[in-house]
Amino acid sequence: MLVLAPRDPYPVIGGDRVRIHRLIRELAPYHDFTLVTFCRSRVERDAPLPADGVFKSVHRIVLPYWRSFTNALGAVATGEPLQVAFYRSSEFRATVEALAPSHDAVLAHLVRTAEYARGLPLLRILEMTDAISMNLARVASLRAGYFDLRRWIYALEAPRMRAYERRIVDAFDVVSLTSEVDKSFLMRGAVEGDGRMLVVPNGVDAPDAMPSAQAVRNPDEIAFVGHMGTLQNYDAAWFFAHDVLPRIRAQRPGAVFRIIGPIGSANARRLGRLPGVRVEGVVPSVPEALASARVGVCPTRAGSGIQNKVLDYFASRLAVVCSPCGAEGIEGARPGKHLLIAREPAEWADRVLSLLGDEPLAQRLADAGRGFARDRFRWAQRVQPLARTLDCLFEQRDVVRMLEGDDAASTLAPVLAES
Repeated sequence: MLVLAPRDPYPVIGGDRVRIHRLIRELAPYHDFTLVTFCRSRVERDAPLPADGVFKSVHRIVLPYWRSFTNALGAVATGEPLQVAFYRSSEFRATVEALAPSHDAVLAHLVRTAEYARGLPLLRILEMTDAISMNLARVASLRAGYFDLRRWIYALEAPRMRAYERRIVDAFDVVSLTSEVDKSFLMRGAVEGDGRMLVVPNGVDAPDAMPSAQAVRNPDEIAFVGHMGTLQNYDAAWFFAHDVLPRIRAQRPGAVFRIIGPIGSANARRLGRLPGVRVEGVVPSVPEALASARVGVCPTRAGSGIQNKVLDYFASRLAVVCSPCGAEGIEGARPGKHLLIAREPAEWADRVLSLLGDEPLAQRLADAGRGFARDRFRWAQRVQPLARTLDCLFEQRDVVRMLEGDDAASTLAPVLAES
């Protein structure tokens, strides 16, 4: 199988990288995978690959940022989604077309690589992850207390992407998404019961043993995990640090809001100036970093799919407070049992304070969340719908080949048709 990815999965940091790496890792015992992916420089192209055996071979195509931005600018006056134009590359296309004849299937990760797969004479899988257009529209509509040019770009991009997403799915045999919410959004107005659309939620690694520091929870520590290069995560962190944390610190002056994940220097300085905020950036181990926190928060106000940070909190045995948007993709999670839900700043402060001040309550919530993640969100379990669908597609393809290549086998056609 040929895998097309807009970003090199290595290092495995960030939601999109984790998603594609974990999916392929679970499928690798049953299929051989070739990766074709973009990188931004020759240094990245020549970087050594981990010896994890997930991909049998890797082809990295250099696409400099200046070229991507030129592509996107050229698409502004057209109806093409800017994100699709951003990843346009003749070298990438030539590489895919050269490799296709030696492969049985192609899996395009995200709609950004869909154009390279849509016309190939192979089984075609589109791993959409989420409805990007829904995400873009939500971000564009945010009432934020800061300026960010990306909100206006997203407002331009959202209707283009929505039309493209609904059109591109017809070119693929299977389309996978992380949640029923995203599936319903994309299928609105479409024929019900389209079997090509699969819900394949994200999973989480939840080992039996917890980090040794887990027993020492700081009752004033609040943790937030996320890639701060995305506007969705920056908005969530800013909302909590600016609008919620002062209310918490009015009652618990020692409360600290820890921001964990990649972050640019300008955003780090802006957030770090707020009282009680500790910007930590990239850490060697997220589970170890979360081991001392009492509460994990997901104040996401715009997004789609599944918030991996919530699954990370569950797996790390943290009590969780989450926005409705952040919880909507995690099916089966019950407010009051697995997590708490908050909307407005005052409600957020009340929910977090209740957990900081009541260790037994926080522990009950944390234990229930960890059990929920281990029972429902192991990667091996979550990938099964896609694995079974791929097996069926390959079996159907083999039967068709047999019937086309052997006249005697045509006697099986009526039986197969009935079954």
